[in-house]
Amino acid sequence: MEPERSLRLSIWEGTLAILFINWSTGVILTGYALALGASPKALALLGALPFLAQLTAPLALALRGSRKALVVRLNLLARLLFLPAVLAAFLPEGLRVPGLLLFAGLSQLLAAPVGVLWLSWMADLVPEERRGRYFGLRNALLGLVGTLGNLLGGLVADRLPPPSGYQVVLLLGVAAGLLSVLLLRQQAEPKEPRPSPMREVMAGAWRARPYRRYLGLVALWYGAVMVGGPFVIPYFVQVGGFSMTEVGLWTVASALFGLVFGPLWGRVADREGHGVVLFRAGLVAALMPGLWLAGSAAFPWPIWLSAAADALAWSGLGTALVNAALAQAPKEARNGYLALFWLALGLGGIGGSLVAGAVAGLGLGPSPYHLPILLSLGLRLLVVLRFRGR
Repeated sequence: MEPERSLRLSIWEGTLAILFINWSTGVILTGYALALGASPKALALLGALPFLAQLTAPLALALRGSRKALVVRLNLLARLLFLPAVLAAFLPEGLRVPGLLLFAGLSQLLAAPVGVLWLSWMADLVPEERRGRYFGLRNALLGLVGTLGNLLGGLVADRLPPPSGYQVVLLLGVAAGLLSVLLLRQQAEPKEPRPSPMREVMAGAWRARPYRRYLGLVALWYGAVMVGGPFVIPYFVQVGGFSMTEVGLWTVASALFGLVFGPLWGRVADREGHGVVLFRAGLVAALMPGLWLAGSAAFPWPIWLSAAADALAWSGLGTALVNAALAQAPKEARNGYLALFWLALGLGGIGGSLVAGAVAGLGLGPSPYHLPILLSLGLRLLVVLRFRGR
């Protein structure tokens, strides 16, 4: 019976999709870039790509047709377009990192409107009173699968000569992503109200003053996160002395904690509201970089402890940020609200990544990564205080 069948399928689809998403935007892609000789500025740009792609999210409002059909087609094209990025290692040395950035960026640009379309589709599919619990459980399970994938990817990358190991993992990710598209096609799509013109929908969402303030906080938060975000994995590897297998184990530990914390945050959100989760989880996320900076190759335990802090923070924060946007969106204008949310997220992330590259280039501190991460900690604290009372 619907929607239960489609909600179960969505979890299975997500477990395949998350492998592609994690490997093509996260730890494995960062390791691949390092193996190709990426500089700190190139790493900052690589970290900015998902946020740069979000600038195209409002284009979802201009697309006509079934949300399901559009999500399927865009995901299919985005995953196929990532294949040239996997082959960047075969380019002349000076073109390898630019080639990787180009095709990874194009793939993410194509996928960006999917966020608006898929969330609108799922918001109609998941009953409002179950959203906190359903997405809390789904995100926790996907987090576990994704990080087990990171562990497997790290094992492969460590056992094959670089960059071949990374290429094998990324090819497997593309295959998993294509299989997830097949499952997307099996899910039901509730009837959507007749969409309003793009300009009208965007303008209506922008006129809501409380929502504009919320968008400002979203942009500031992701800007603060991305001042240090691009350098977390390089810090673990080059300062913390982690192998890629150990990076994978760190993500597995975080995911296991997330299985516990995700549903708990979901119940808090359903009982006390998403604003409470935003502040409490955001405070943990703000303080977490202090654990990274306390760790080193000689004393790695603070970095390992940060796996629990990462799960406690993002298993609540990631879901609450989106659900807080949905809670403010009238059903007939939901796509406009979501488009502005992804746009704010993208602008904030790009701004933070630009600052990250500039600060890392100053050459201050024990490594290029210490100062951006420390600055990120301070900025996160300033922003998270604004989450109180949301």
